[in-house]
Amino acid sequence: MSYSPLYCISCGTANQPQAAFCFSCGHALQSSAGVATATAPTGSLTLNHLLNQRYQIISQLGKGGFGAVYKAEDTQLGNRAVAVKEMSQRSLQPHEITQAVDAFKREALMLGSLTHQNLPRIYDHFSDGGRWYLVMDFIAGQTLEKHLNSAGAGQAHRLPLEEVLDIGVQLCTVLGYLHSRQPPIIFRDLKPANVILDPDGHLYLIDFGIARHFKPGQSKDTIAFGSPGYAAPEQYGKAQTNPRADIYSLGATLHQMLTGNDPLQAPFRFLLPRSYDPSIPAALDALVMQMLDMDEGKRPASMAVIKQELQRIITLRASGQLDPFPSSMAATQAAYAPTLSPFIGNIVTTYRDHAGHVKTVAWSPDGTRIVSADNTKVQVWEVGAGHTLHTYRGHSSTVNAVAWSPDGQRIASASDDKTVQVWLVTQVGNIISGAYVCDYNGHSNWVNALAWSPDGRRIASASADETVQVWNAINGRTIFTYSGHHHRVWSVVWSPDGKYIASGSTDQTAQVWNPVDGDTIFTYRARDGVNAVAWNPVWGTGYLSPREDALPGGQVMPESKRIALGNIDHTVQVLEPFTGQEVLTYRGHSGWVWSVAWSPDGRYIASASDDKTVQIWEAATGQTVFTYRGHSARVNAVAWSPDGASIASGSADQTVQVWKVN
Repeated sequence: MSYSPLYCISCGTANQPQAAFCFSCGHALQSSAGVATATAPTGSLTLNHLLNQRYQIISQLGKGGFGAVYKAEDTQLGNRAVAVKEMSQRSLQPHEITQAVDAFKREALMLGSLTHQNLPRIYDHFSDGGRWYLVMDFIAGQTLEKHLNSAGAGQAHRLPLEEVLDIGVQLCTVLGYLHSRQPPIIFRDLKPANVILDPDGHLYLIDFGIARHFKPGQSKDTIAFGSPGYAAPEQYGKAQTNPRADIYSLGATLHQMLTGNDPLQAPFRFLLPRSYDPSIPAALDALVMQMLDMDEGKRPASMAVIKQELQRIITLRASGQLDPFPSSMAATQAAYAPTLSPFIGNIVTTYRDHAGHVKTVAWSPDGTRIVSADNTKVQVWEVGAGHTLHTYRGHSSTVNAVAWSPDGQRIASASDDKTVQVWLVTQVGNIISGAYVCDYNGHSNWVNALAWSPDGRRIASASADETVQVWNAINGRTIFTYSGHHHRVWSVVWSPDGKYIASGSTDQTAQVWNPVDGDTIFTYRARDGVNAVAWNPVWGTGYLSPREDALPGGQVMPESKRIALGNIDHTVQVLEPFTGQEVLTYRGHSGWVWSVAWSPDGRYIASASDDKTVQIWEAATGQTVFTYRGHSARVNAVAWSPDGASIASGSADQTVQVWKVN
């Protein structure tokens, strides 16, 4: 997709066309009437103009934040083709002129001190008629941005893998050269528009207007520069940029070349490249995602490390021996490599003490016990040996849901008898007390689901009475009733930070809302009823780089990762919960999906269905990893152990089966 950016007259940064304030410096970009006041200036030089009594203007090549670029001939050196960069002072205030001139001079001096095959040579710089000019190599070719826009079928705009690897190696080479200067030069604005490719595929890095020297001991940059989507988070002025800011920008550029996804559309949000194209080597996939880590300390150490890895991938591809993971990047492998054991599916325990359909299963926080329910009985049992430790009989009708408190001291159980009951699970030897704590009687119909808040102080319960009610887990007092659904509510879950709740209903919606005032953040309209909702437990790390999302009413919260919905139409949808974007749809089941659960590390999803299976699949790509077929009837519930090593699945065959995953 092609954009016409809005350039800031204060710092020259390219901003999105609708932006009101500059991404980098905060300068106002539009007037109160909505008319842009910070557009790219028009060049002042005309065809055949003889500049500085030497450079004859042939054509205008383009324009940018500070001025225009021309093709010219150097009449004193055999009409050699050169590029002339002009800095405009149109509409600048006096302090802005000083800033712009300083940046222009800085670029001239910096380029003049550098010699590299991937950098244009500088020949001259001067002022003329109140404008500043820089004369450098004319490079026949096109920007990487234009090359991408013309690449691929339809809107794909992806480059062939071999070309991406070659461009990546060249960029590592030139950026590594800049970082090796004393002091290091941080480019800070790497993006496709600032890379030119000649017809032979040789590239040149251009536009050093915001490059700066890294100053040891300085805690923060004076002014934040960069282009949204490509600029590292530290370029927002929170810290002084160092070479790893360029590593982030290179990661964003590689990601765009591999996927066709323009990072300007959603800064800091990157799916695994392999989710766009499974043929991308896992080693390259992992490398790019490590480069895009929001924590600069977790990015690769240097351009040399990245270049070495890219060259290794090239060599192994050429020999047909490409291994699935980068040999020298253990941290990346740990973060992104699949870790499912070859013994996946091996039975650990089959619990057979239930006399009816098992509708719900939950692990204790320490992973040593499981609570599960059939009809009116709730059983607590030991995972290893399958011994029953306690049977709770407080309900008068079918128990639909159970959940362990975060501290492992209490269990809440929800029933068709319209109550949620909270009771102690204090264990002495092999004896569990099961002492009553409180009842919640706020619902007027059966209670289908419940969830503890992460701090253990509140419980949210979902009911056929079309409400979700939030209440005090100690005394059972109602805190808030959410009435946003219009049919029975089947599922409810808290966000990992406890600030939001997601609920799913047979009204064919999943809703994300604030449990304090009931403000609905988003309503997702599914194709059929929503049986199950699960929130990715991993926040701030994982497949998507964290960011800050603007929510209705001006609220701001960290990146939510994703939620998964198990549906009547046999599918599982994975969504961005605060935008409603449908990331992928999993279609591996042939029956209703009753339960979904994320692995503790957020890499996989397990889903349970009427088709008698539990499917494990990659959360980022939807690729099925394993199908568990141990049950003889529909699977109602699935839960991942806290250590991610096992899964417990409860079925209408009256068993709970614990089986290995890791």
